[in-house]
Amino acid sequence: MNDMKLQIHNRVFLTGATGLVGGHLIVRLHQSGKNIRALVRSTSTFDQLRLICLFYHQSFEELYNSVEWVYGNTLDFVGLCEQLLDVEEVYHCAAIVSFNSRNRKELLQTNIQGTSNMVDASLKCGVKRFCFISSIGALGNAEKGEFINEKTPWKNDGKASAYSESKFRSELQAWRGYNEGLKLVIVNPGVILGPGSPNKGSLLLFQAGRKGMPFYTKATTGYVDVRDVCRAATELMEKEIFGKHFILVSDSIDNRELFSRIAAEFNARPPRFEAGKTLLHLAAFLSETYGFLTGKMPQLTRETVMSVQKPQKYSSQLIQKTLNFDFIPLLETIQDTCTFIKDNKL
Repeated sequence: MNDMKLQIHNRVFLTGATGLVGGHLIVRLHQSGKNIRALVRSTSTFDQLRLICLFYHQSFEELYNSVEWVYGNTLDFVGLCEQLLDVEEVYHCAAIVSFNSRNRKELLQTNIQGTSNMVDASLKCGVKRFCFISSIGALGNAEKGEFINEKTPWKNDGKASAYSESKFRSELQAWRGYNEGLKLVIVNPGVILGPGSPNKGSLLLFQAGRKGMPFYTKATTGYVDVRDVCRAATELMEKEIFGKHFILVSDSIDNRELFSRIAAEFNARPPRFEAGKTLLHLAAFLSETYGFLTGKMPQLTRETVMSVQKPQKYSSQLIQKTLNFDFIPLLETIQDTCTFIKDNKL
């Protein structure tokens, strides 16, 4: 009986468990002995999680059977209140990532309202600790030559993507919860890389790199290993460091260097031609026009073009000082991910 009470007391609730971050996080939590309840959609597949289990030499069947899977979504407030009744801590990873203006309404509703519902349900059910996996997209842009840090203000200058706006406004909902008594910590990862499916999300960069991406831009952004995101999030929760948010970026590099490093791992040709502003906007216009005529999602959009033209560098000094945190070097992340893709013939 006492063991049962202890298990319920330590129950963790996780959203986005079948994604890249959620998959790595659920394995980490499982291997640390946590009692996990995970929210998944009825349409979710476990392909990504199976691959992540493979990377950690973790039996997928054993993990799957040990987790309490509940079906629903973050837009169902009543359902969330039932699912969070005996939960002590929450990791909110679920979000839509898109730079297509067609998805703006769904993006804003799911990311903002979903976070608001998670916060309100957690407050109502007495959740003791809440970690929100946000994004560097929720941060502002620094002046030329300066590093973005946790104090850089977000500006609604009309240039931000719908995704960036959704993450910023989602964070406002999370901070509202903190002001109402929720013990909250937020992490702002850069572009997340690491072992997983190269056919989804940010790992599509590896598909492009191994095919020999010919074009590059001068855009610089921050990257981080998914394992570091999970380690930082769990350590912050364990040490009960609340009321703060932390940038998680191991390296800030331009995309020519990124694709060159990936190409080298696959013995592919590195980028050779710089794609200027005019060429990018023309390509985006043609891609969106083709998408409109065919009903297919455009591969390149004007929001994507704006995002790849911003040379931004990020400072992770706060997390490094707070946790004495050492990041996995980006080159090691790329090598591990490419090796995983090659070894498993993905």
